[in-house]
Amino acid sequence: MNIYEDEDSNEQEESGGHSSPLWMIIYTDMITNLMIFFLLCYCLTWLSKEEREIAAASFDKTFSGKDTVVEQMVQKQEEKVAEEKIKEEFDNVEINEEKIKITLPSPVLFDSGKAELKPQVITSLHEIAKVIKSMPNRIIVEGHTDNKPIKMKEFKSNWELSSARAFSVIRYFIDKENIDPKRLIALGYGEYRPKTDNDTPEHCAENRRIELNILRVK
Repeated sequence: MNIYEDEDSNEQEESGGHSSPLWMIIYTDMITNLMIFFLLCYCLTWLSKEEREIAAASFDKTFSGKDTVVEQMVQKQEEKVAEEKIKEEFDNVEINEEKIKITLPSPVLFDSGKAELKPQVITSLHEIAKVIKSMPNRIIVEGHTDNKPIKMKEFKSNWELSSARAFSVIRYFIDKENIDPKRLIALGYGEYRPKTDNDTPEHCAENRRIELNILRVK
């Protein structure tokens, strides 16, 4: 009798005669995991689109240790709610895939040649702040003017005036509404991005404006 056969038979007797090859254990585990995977996929077909997104977010959090998908879903839902409020409460609103833009006429916000906010516009800015305060989105505040030469000594150009006006709006959001400064950006374009020609007083007034751009979450 072969000595190796004796050793194998002795090992089987010691273990009760039920030893299994290693490959069979691995194969059994693999089949079990596959069965669970396909059962899970089948169960997902019963869910709605929203429920599947929540389930996918849960898997992402479990296996990656991060909750980025859930955070993005929450942020997009906040965007949707804010978008509806803005459309209902404000005029001159433009909405696209990149941003939600609210346009405020400069003559309503500022006196001619000035960058200090008029007291009567605080209510309007407060209403805007209530919508954007809880959102994580970045906000770009743009200042625009017409092409008429500036006559005030405080500013040397329309560019400087538009920048100062944009910063006045940002300073209000930070100082009075406690909005995170990291979310806010001030830009001054002066006369160089007009909405229309500066050929009539009405068109000039239209070009003098503040634009609040709420950037969408990517």
